Amino acid sequence: MAGGAAPAAAAADTPVGAPNKADTPNLTVPQWLAFATLVVFVVFAVVSSDTSAVRPDELDEVRKFALFLIGALLPSDALIRFGRNLLFQTVDDADEKASYAPVATVAQWLAFASFAIVALLTLLSNKVVTGEEFSQVNEVARLLVIALLPSDAGIRFGRALYYRAPTTPEPNAAALKRV
Repeated sequence: MAGGAAPAAAAADTPVGAPNKADTPNLTVPQWLAFATLVVFVVFAVVSSDTSAVRPDELDEVRKFALFLIGALLPSDALIRFGRNLLFQTVDDADEKASYAPVATVAQWLAFASFAIVALLTLLSNKVVTGEEFSQVNEVARLLVIALLPSDAGIRFGRALYYRAPTTPEPNAAALKRV
């Protein structure tokens, strides 16, 4: 065959099997946190009724927060990992350097903790937190998440680009913990 192309029959004879377990990507911690958010909401939906621990109006508030958290958590994680990917293409011993980067950022943990606090407040008696107070707390927590996660991701992405620049010294372990 001209041009060094392999015959079509040879390509068809190559067996295609399941990917090797080592070749499949693992879920990130923020992806697991997003899934845990879904699980909490589903449990609340199952136990929700007018006479149970979770009223329908409270369930709606938890649903809104779950949507905000998942919608902010996963894109911020993607941006952080994209920046790290760009950075680790330019450093020596990328696997070792990548081990210094945190599996989840403090902002990501705080966002999930905010959701957990709101979920806990849902289970408390209305004598502790009224429906109106709960709605206000939930609104502030949602704003925290949608402000905290994108800003954290943007800062970390910027640091990755900074350390990637040819004029910047290669980052040490302490710097990589902030990327």
